[in-house]
Amino acid sequence: MDSDKQDPRSDKKKVFPENWNIDFTPFQEFVDRMDNLFSRSFKSFQGQILNDFPAEIVEKENNIYVKAEVPGYRRQDIQIEIIGNRIKITLNKDETISLQTDKENVNKKSIQQKERIITLPFNIPKNSITATLENGILIITIPKQSISSHMVDIED
Repeated sequence: MDSDKQDPRSDKKKVFPENWNIDFTPFQEFVDRMDNLFSRSFKSFQGQILNDFPAEIVEKENNIYVKAEVPGYRRQDIQIEIIGNRIKITLNKDETISLQTDKENVNKKSIQQKERIITLPFNIPKNSITATLENGILIITIPKQSISSHMVDIED
């Protein structure tokens, strides 16, 4: 090896005292591979197992709006459940595909379920909430409740 060219692994060796002549490059490569594996696995897990969908909360003067992107879903495919201060949106889509060939008829059924839970910082009034679905956007309207404040005295 030329004296002008330095081994890139030699920088890693400098972390330890000079009498330690240990090359941690294989270990570092292993750690990098494991990190990459877990990153890819989690992205796959998040996309397939959790199976949620985009949603946002928008606050206006009188209402709070929860807007969820649900393209391809119909009203009968969507269920909205209020649980205290949480809104649970469940999407269910059942599709049956029929293929007819010369030899046989093939029917395939596909069931897809997605779920999203949105937590708000207050209990949601069950009677005054409304929802609309238009162009693949689900909008849940929650009227703001008047909040009264009360001062608390500190006892001696």
